[in-house]
Amino acid sequence: MRKAFTGLALAAALLFGSASAQNTFVYQTFGGIDTLDPAQAYDTASSVAIENIYETLYDYVGESVTEFQGSLATDWSSNDAGDEYTFTLRDGVTFHSGNEFTCADVEYTVERMLVHNPSDGGVWFLAESFLGTQANADAFLGDDATDAEYADYFARIQGAAECIDDSTIQFTLDAPDPTFFTKMMSDVARIVDRDFAIDNGLWDGTEATWRDWVGINLREHHLHDAASGTGAYELVDWDGEQLVAQRYDGYWGDTPAVQDVVVQTVDEQSTRLLAIQAGDASRGQVDDRATLEQLRGAEGVTIHEEPNWLSTTVGMVFFNSNINTDNNPDVGSGQLDGDGIPANFFDDANMRKCFAYNFDQQAFIDQVLQGQGEALTMGLPPSFLGYRDDLPVYDVDYAAAEEACQAAHGGAVWENGFDFTATYNAGNTTRQAALNIIKDNIEFMNPGFRMDVRELAWPDYLAYTDEGKGTMFALGWAPSYADSDYFLHPFYHSEGFYSGRTGIDNPELDALIDAARETVDADEREDLYQQVGQIAYDEMPMLPYPSPNEFIVTRDNVQGVYLNPMYGGQFLWKDIVLD
Repeated sequence: MRKAFTGLALAAALLFGSASAQNTFVYQTFGGIDTLDPAQAYDTASSVAIENIYETLYDYVGESVTEFQGSLATDWSSNDAGDEYTFTLRDGVTFHSGNEFTCADVEYTVERMLVHNPSDGGVWFLAESFLGTQANADAFLGDDATDAEYADYFARIQGAAECIDDSTIQFTLDAPDPTFFTKMMSDVARIVDRDFAIDNGLWDGTEATWRDWVGINLREHHLHDAASGTGAYELVDWDGEQLVAQRYDGYWGDTPAVQDVVVQTVDEQSTRLLAIQAGDASRGQVDDRATLEQLRGAEGVTIHEEPNWLSTTVGMVFFNSNINTDNNPDVGSGQLDGDGIPANFFDDANMRKCFAYNFDQQAFIDQVLQGQGEALTMGLPPSFLGYRDDLPVYDVDYAAAEEACQAAHGGAVWENGFDFTATYNAGNTTRQAALNIIKDNIEFMNPGFRMDVRELAWPDYLAYTDEGKGTMFALGWAPSYADSDYFLHPFYHSEGFYSGRTGIDNPELDALIDAARETVDADEREDLYQQVGQIAYDEMPMLPYPSPNEFIVTRDNVQGVYLNPMYGGQFLWKDIVLD
């Protein structure tokens, strides 16, 4: 399957010649691909490759996140209850291996993801739809589970996807789920070649062996660095640093214009900048707008940017209402005595508002985003259902900040002061800047207010905040599927992804978010989400910081560039042309 010699020869040729001189698209980026297995991957770098090698049943139209078109399916329907979905599959499609695409591949893909469901992968949100739990069988059933309980769990997996015939697949959900259709356009739902997988040692699809595959690390198995999808491009080689793909001649759709694609991991930004200017890269990843200015006007370089290219990644300054103070260096004395903060420091809404009113939105946009960004009223991209554009944003307001500070904790904060440390992940200057803006302003208010800002390495940062030790910290969330629930539940629900990090526990928010999950009526969902936005404004459990306008940098011979935030590469390779 893998043509390593061809890939290495192509890679060598690219090192000694301009990418623009041949029909090859070279993309230099930072942060290497983690894995090529759709059931394991949960990162942007992996998505760049997977979304072009594998396909979903439906896909997005161009840059729209609300318009869809058939890919491996040509039609679909759901029952009135919203817990059963039926798709008609496309005929005449082959995998890169030469195997014919049939309903059995879709059924296997779904069952396989639910069997594996690795803890560090993205299966969890589809497992929740199909099985009513985010956990895999081992985690859900526990150490003392019986064989009968495992058998019942597997029966539920088998019932999730069933072939009516070779061209018709029916999905049965645990409960109505209005987000299911868009979830099935995520990377984890990209259809794998059943026979190719089984022939190369992956799970054989039977009940006899499934328990051996629950929660395993798929990076240790064949689809980690080999692939057989139905996409417009097939894998030639991936050595961990560089990926080479080529146009699949048997592709069912229109023939792509670009013959070969090379994705190179180049962590040093200065090297990427030189490559895009010299024409050795067709596209170069640029970290921020400050750096982008170095490329404006460069010969042969095009900066693609549009006013509506607002990022769908939502960044937040989180307030932890239930800080874990055990062996926590960031809480000082652990008391409200001027030398620290207690565990419930941010449990008071006035305390949270005190900090929110010390954030200068415009300064952040001007200084960090180079004037290209938009303040958010709630933790949701403005293009998503239920966003409240009629709410004010918390902006720098010293009078309102002082009023909130004096009211917090019965006046003890204003009288005694505080001393604590906020955190961000090392290297993320955007998050660092957001915290420092607040630090500078709040320390100016009262000589007893002291707030330090420190960095933590990414793995340490995730572990630290997951333990509930983060006091005030900055993190973000990018959508795996285009639905508002993917933001509002993780942010605002007491069982959401961030709840252990923030201690959020608001029954009213929980009820609204749960109700939105139980209806397929878009108008009802919009109203419920707008109510969430109002409560989030009133209570300020976390502070959104402005979202940047996105941009893409290419050589000027790259045509057909667009930005769809649901793609890791922001556009598909099959849609571009090299002039």
